[in-house]
Amino acid sequence: MSDARQTGSLPSGSVDNVVLLIADTVRWDFLGYNGGATHTPNLDRLAARSTIFARHHAASFPTVPARYDFLTGKLNFTSVGWSPLPHDEYVFASDLSAAGLTTFGVVDTPFYQNRGFYYERGFDYFYDMQTQPVGAKEYFLGDPNAEARARNDPLHGQLIPEPRLSEEDHAAPQTIRRAEACLERLYTNPFFALVDTWDPHEPWDAPEYYVARYVANYAGERVHPPYSYWRDEGLTERDIEIARGNYAGKLEMVDRWIGHFLDKLERLGVADRTAIVFTSDHGHYLGEHGLLGKMVQTIPGAAEERWLRSPLYEDVTHVPLIVHIPGEKPRICTELTSALDIAPTILTLAGLEPKEHMLGRSLVPAALGDAFTGHDVVVTAMPLASVGDQVDVVDDVTRVVDEWQPASVTDGDWTLLYAREGDPVELYDLRDDPRQELDRSAQHPDVVLRLAQAYLQMLRAVGAFESDIAARFSDE
Repeated sequence: MSDARQTGSLPSGSVDNVVLLIADTVRWDFLGYNGGATHTPNLDRLAARSTIFARHHAASFPTVPARYDFLTGKLNFTSVGWSPLPHDEYVFASDLSAAGLTTFGVVDTPFYQNRGFYYERGFDYFYDMQTQPVGAKEYFLGDPNAEARARNDPLHGQLIPEPRLSEEDHAAPQTIRRAEACLERLYTNPFFALVDTWDPHEPWDAPEYYVARYVANYAGERVHPPYSYWRDEGLTERDIEIARGNYAGKLEMVDRWIGHFLDKLERLGVADRTAIVFTSDHGHYLGEHGLLGKMVQTIPGAAEERWLRSPLYEDVTHVPLIVHIPGEKPRICTELTSALDIAPTILTLAGLEPKEHMLGRSLVPAALGDAFTGHDVVVTAMPLASVGDQVDVVDDVTRVVDEWQPASVTDGDWTLLYAREGDPVELYDLRDDPRQELDRSAQHPDVVLRLAQAYLQMLRAVGAFESDIAARFSDE
């Protein structure tokens, strides 16, 4: 083994190019290579020649906070929140450009540039496709609040209007086509590519031939997630079946177009020198725990939009991560990893050292089969807020926090849902209760205390605001 391999670095000349593929809202357990029922042959073949990180978790939640974590290696939820990238903030793309890589981003996920968010900083070339609706219209035709929902949806920011007349009119195909065009122009020199598609995020509107595979007697129905407890919204078991099929169909469409991109790397003759990282920002509830949506809000159309208590179970926090290094054997890593590991991993793949400020660790040693130790604990949380605060989360709409929001604190075996001292907690043993159906907090107060203390120590270590710490731990 070379000295480079012993230090967790890549042998010189083994990787020229690095690709970061992000698909929003991907359920880990829906993917074929994880035993899911969705037809995902392209991600399956990527996984079959890569390292799968089987216990990978989101850190800052949801969309914009997660992108901050990805691009900076720092933690969003303790400081920045759903807001523009600070003008003096570090982004790894700047280092890659300075090192001689041509950097380009092609995204259709809203909010990179929306309202001057400035998340394109550091890239040599950046395409914000603006093909996604900033606020998804209501697709559940039986919803008595549909008119109120339409009134309260944020303005659409898309330049290419609906309807989608063919599959290639959809956002993910257009994003991949643009990314392929960029590859054709840049592939002869080392490059870094960020390709980020908001699909399979709702609206779940994939062509019907994708959805029909997953829904018996499918007749074109669509169900839009109400971000609430679905029975309270008047939805039925059939509606949940349709929603899951809608989601699976869109995920399959995304997989097909990721396959197009991977094939393009092959046709250009650069696949054997290109490292690929595939991940997502979070999952989504599709009926589990009585929820449809990734958070819980009051019914749109009320006098004031509000966020209710939104527990972050594994369905949301456990996300896929694949790291492909050309020529390396396929592996499965069962160490606990975090979204904060993405930035240092990208830098290492590009032959650079991770920055000292980064809270994660490079995953390259694990992908090389070298010694690797994961995190002791990973915390997933939405931007810290107190009851009564006004926050912009999920769709860039300001809402009032009506109830304390629990963070998810996991050591890989146990997961604690903790909001603040005195509020109810939930504790789950993932080893024999992976669906998190049996709260064991009363039987294991020692584990509750240990994980709560780990959360407190993390907040202190990253320099969270003292007011936020004091609001959650009464002894502060």
